[in-house]
Amino acid sequence: MGILDDVVINAKSAAEAVGKKAGQIVDASKLRINAAELNAEISKRYEALGQYVFESCREKLAEDAEAVGKMAEIDELKAQHAAVRKELNDKQNKVVCPNCGKQSPNSVQYCSNCGTKLGE
Repeated sequence: MGILDDVVINAKSAAEAVGKKAGQIVDASKLRINAAELNAEISKRYEALGQYVFESCREKLAEDAEAVGKMAEIDELKAQHAAVRKELNDKQNKVVCPNCGKQSPNSVQYCSNCGTKLGE
């Protein structure tokens, strides 16, 4: 064998090693993305469960002072959020449907999504 044959064989070996390593990196990246997506879904489900418990057990928790305090904090944050959303909608000349939550221009009288009458 000549020097050229050795170079070709070494180049093929190096290319195979690089290809194998790149495949491992891609596989690991896919697994990381999958794990992150699953973690996000778990968090979303925890949030939905918490909201359900909050809404459905509100009266039952009325005797627990700590729970009442935390519910009051959430209620205050929700009120602040609603005020900010209303101000933002006013600045954008939008109205939000009280039935379905869809934003529409101030000039329309009925929601294009559900048909609810909008405005005062």
